[in-house]
Amino acid sequence: MPDHRPEMDGTNSVSKEFHRSGIPPFRAEAPPHRVEVSPSSAGRHPSSASQAVNTPTVNPPTVHADAASSLPPKSPRPQKRIFRRWQFWGITSIVAFSGLGVFSALTLFRLPSVPNCPAIFWPTASASLRIYCAQLNAERRTVDDLLKAISLVNALPDDHPLRPEIDRNIEVWAKDILVLAEESFHEGDLKSAISTAERIPDNTEAHQLVEEQIQSWKGIWTEAQGIFDEAEAFLYQHDLRQAFRTATRLLDVQNEYWRTTKYRELNNLITLTREDSNKLSNAKDIASQGGLSNLLQAVKLAEEVKPNSPLYAKAQQQIAEIGQSMIDLAQETLDQRDYMAALNILEQIPDQPGLQNKIKDFKILAEAQAQAWNGTPDDIQGAIARAQKIGRDRPLYSRAQQLISRWRLEIQDVQRLAIARQVAQGGTTSDLRAAIAEAQLIPASNPRGDEAQQAIDEWTTTIQTVEDRPYLTRAEQIAQRGDIASLQAAIDEASNVGQGRALYAEAREQIGSWRSQIQRIQDGPILERARVLANSGNLVEAISVAERISSGRALYDEAQGEIQAWTGQFQRIQDQPLLDLARRYASQGNVGQAINVAEQISSGRALYDEAQGEIQLWQTQSQGEDRMQQAYTSASVGTPAMLLNAIQLANEVPEDNPTRAEADRMISQWSWRILEIAESQLNLDPMSAINIARSIPSYAEAYPTAQQQIQTWQQSVPRVQIP
Repeated sequence: MPDHRPEMDGTNSVSKEFHRSGIPPFRAEAPPHRVEVSPSSAGRHPSSASQAVNTPTVNPPTVHADAASSLPPKSPRPQKRIFRRWQFWGITSIVAFSGLGVFSALTLFRLPSVPNCPAIFWPTASASLRIYCAQLNAERRTVDDLLKAISLVNALPDDHPLRPEIDRNIEVWAKDILVLAEESFHEGDLKSAISTAERIPDNTEAHQLVEEQIQSWKGIWTEAQGIFDEAEAFLYQHDLRQAFRTATRLLDVQNEYWRTTKYRELNNLITLTREDSNKLSNAKDIASQGGLSNLLQAVKLAEEVKPNSPLYAKAQQQIAEIGQSMIDLAQETLDQRDYMAALNILEQIPDQPGLQNKIKDFKILAEAQAQAWNGTPDDIQGAIARAQKIGRDRPLYSRAQQLISRWRLEIQDVQRLAIARQVAQGGTTSDLRAAIAEAQLIPASNPRGDEAQQAIDEWTTTIQTVEDRPYLTRAEQIAQRGDIASLQAAIDEASNVGQGRALYAEAREQIGSWRSQIQRIQDGPILERARVLANSGNLVEAISVAERISSGRALYDEAQGEIQAWTGQFQRIQDQPLLDLARRYASQGNVGQAINVAEQISSGRALYDEAQGEIQLWQTQSQGEDRMQQAYTSASVGTPAMLLNAIQLANEVPEDNPTRAEADRMISQWSWRILEIAESQLNLDPMSAINIARSIPSYAEAYPTAQQQIQTWQQSVPRVQIP
């Protein structure tokens, strides 16, 4: 047996473990060579198939001959009978060959087992085992596994034969750790990236890059965070355009997390802010329209702005402002003494911290005001007691104190009014004046000032009516005589009712009626005399007499009506000969002279409109005659072109013109003349004949016949090409 060396026991035990697992033991004296990863290992760790690790040459253990020679010799057995039986040898051969085949198959298909790295006792592990397990850890590509891989191989001594390869792998793994830190940085975890980079071992080249890389990351992160904060600040300032411009600067940041995730986050925030800004703008517009339904709709819009929006604070402020508007609306409703409607508005005010105390105080004051409306001293005193529940620290304390002061004055006013009304019940003018004096002690600015003034006005009216009614009664009695002197005396009596007194309007109405009667008595004969003169034909004198009735008198409008009628009649007498003369001129064909005569009737006279109508008719007739004269001149030439021109001139005569009938007759006549000329040209120049016939207008009488002739000529003269 070989010599036993105690210092190798640990190594031998590991070698035995390798031998059992299919991995040969490590020999230090053998030169290193490349060992490829086994298929089974590559199947579990795909990346290990492309990596080669320098491991020492390993050989399976040698079985020494001494061990074989030390076995005891076999004892001889009697075989005489066995050798005689050939069947035994046949069976034995079959069994042996079968067993050998099975053993060979098991040997071929049996895969060596892989070392269980987590269960290995590393102080006694070989270098090859450390390198193998380190490679397995590194292939997992996590920071902890890479550090564990470095730790496994870094434990080997510096003078180990595999140290250069080990150091190379350590550098690779250290750089992998830095790459993982970079990935964490681009995934948005700066703290993890720095922590990972700082774990790189100090004795690696990658460690020298750590500090510079960390500073670069921090600089990029600070720059990106500054851009994000700046854009967000613009959002809070409601400057969406500048926020978007700032956000686009993130696209130039050297970090994937800020370029993508944070940019999208900021872009979404800008979009959200824009939408929320529109909502708040619409809410403000709706709220400005007033009314409970509009205010509630505005609140609903503003509440759609979520807490993650930069405009959330503004939305809450706007909701609070709308809530205050609803409180104001409730106060207006309460001022109209609609207690239930005011409470209904309060119940719908949004739940805002700054409004709840106001709402509570408002309800207390609303109950107090409703009680004070009853008007009795006890009810007003009860209202004061309710309002006194609102302390100094409450938001509506000032309002409560104002109402308390008002109600205390109102209690005094109610008592004074009660005394005044009791005095006025006596009914005499002295009683009424005493009541007025008592009520006047209530200042107009007091709560019951308007009520006191109303009572004073009623009592004053009663006093004035009692005092002035006798004047009107006597005046009416005097006016019943109907003569001018009596009517004037009645006017004088009624004039004793001074301006501003209760019966002043009635007195002025009566005075106006009596003055009208006096004027009719005075002016009636004048108007009657004017009518007599007019009936006798003396219109000028009648107008002169009627104009004596001046403006403002009772018969003035009637006199003016008569004057207008007589003036028109007189103007007709003057202007009718002119209009008749103009008509005679027109009937004689002298339209120009007719127009000149008719234009002598000036504007404002009775026959002016009639004369203007005749003038317009004659002017139209004159225009028609001018057109026909031009047409006759053109037709006298006799050529197709001039005849066509004559037709066109005649057709310009308006339909309502007296000469239109003549124009139509001549259009028909001239169109037939053109067709005759075309027929005369047919044998000489068919093309010219067709063109002449074609020039006849569609409104002319000869047009249908001309069209038929054109078709006939085209069929009889096929060589004629019509353009």
